[in-house]
Amino acid sequence: MSVLRINNKLELSPLSNSLRKSGFIRWRYIFNAQNNFTGEKTAFFIELYLVNPSLSPDTVIWSDLHAIPVFKDESQLFMPEESLSPHSYVSIRVGQYGLAGNVIQNFLPASSFCLSKNFLDVADGAFHLEDDVLSGIMESEGKYVSWKLQIEKLSHFFPGKMQKDMYWGAPAIRSRFSGELHFCGELYSVEPGTSFGFVDKLWGKDYPYPFFHLSCSHISSIITGKPLVTGAFAVQGIYRDSFALFAEIDSIKLARARVKNKPNFGCVVMENKVHWTVSVPFHHHLIDIDIFCPTEEMSVRSYICPSNPREELQVLGGSTGTGELRLYRKIKKKRLELIEHAILHDVRCEYGGREQSDFNS
Repeated sequence: MSVLRINNKLELSPLSNSLRKSGFIRWRYIFNAQNNFTGEKTAFFIELYLVNPSLSPDTVIWSDLHAIPVFKDESQLFMPEESLSPHSYVSIRVGQYGLAGNVIQNFLPASSFCLSKNFLDVADGAFHLEDDVLSGIMESEGKYVSWKLQIEKLSHFFPGKMQKDMYWGAPAIRSRFSGELHFCGELYSVEPGTSFGFVDKLWGKDYPYPFFHLSCSHISSIITGKPLVTGAFAVQGIYRDSFALFAEIDSIKLARARVKNKPNFGCVVMENKVHWTVSVPFHHHLIDIDIFCPTEEMSVRSYICPSNPREELQVLGGSTGTGELRLYRKIKKKRLELIEHAILHDVRCEYGGREQSDFNS
């Protein structure tokens, strides 16, 4: 089976019947673009999110966990009645990373979602994926966005099941995006050599708590002074104190669907930045990753729990992480030989936790 067909099989696979009334699926596309007027580089994300589609296929059931409560009496607060029901909808979210970044989001009935072996479509073109062409157009609260992007997928990672009812895969750890994006009155160009694209898919009954993600394909070797054009990595977890890791450094490919040893990763929130560390041993290699990202260049995205509308995953994420990667070869007598030391640019880095509403109905 060709790489294109394998990638499409992952992207175009639906929720299983067991998850359609209590489950979610999220497609995510991340890439760099350049403002045609100012020349400024911006990282964008396009997300498609489907939750509990069989519960209410023709009507959007959604409410904001942080909606302003109203007084029922002097001693009790309550949330809007619809918030008591599990959510059911499909949403499209397009935005920029960072505190000042704009985000455009639409909620649509799950029946507007159409998936076949050859394409994925929402609301007759609001979001459309076919033959590695991603396009869409939508407007929300006076903000307009449209895009048409060609995606060349260069490496992928398909781990097995991470834990019960929780899955993650990446059709493109490393990819080249090309095309245009119109966003909030500005035109952006997406060029293959500077897009440093990434595509992944997360699905199941619930989210991993806490949430942990790192990915990067903009890597330069300190040893040679040259870009590692085939270099990329992705880390996704935390699945009950474990995570998945994929790394491709020149001709060396490393993959672990489940890394279970808890000391192998960490995330520390400091006063003005967040620090991620990952260290994973393989049979013949050891990889160390060290990342920092300023909090002022990060923003929070929220995802309501499929089964409990009073609970959500809040993810602090950014795309301007920097750091270093070290790759070692194991040699006799437990010695390590450094075979690559690289600088990391434009790292997508995320860390999140669970938040629950205190309001009572």
